[in-house]
Amino acid sequence: MGKLLSALGRHPYRPAHLHYIIKAEGFARLVTHVLDLDDPSIRSDAVFGVKQTLIATVRPVTGAGSIANASFAGPYFDLKYDFTLAVV
Repeated sequence: MGKLLSALGRHPYRPAHLHYIIKAEGFARLVTHVLDLDDPSIRSDAVFGVKQTLIATVRPVTGAGSIANASFAGPYFDLKYDFTLAVV
């Protein structure tokens, strides 16, 4: 795939993203991904999978108090995103 995209003047990279499968009784299962706004490939995704509604800001958390409160051993990343489920 990289050779074809290269011949088209494109790169083979996807922006950083997290995949989700969300299931809840009474709602349709949701399979989606959320992309990192600050990724350099956000405007040139190789598979054209970027939609404005799927973009979020991923923030590093480095403060000792926040890390301890979250029960992590070291720095971590924080992402806030509202998922909307369809009623079945």
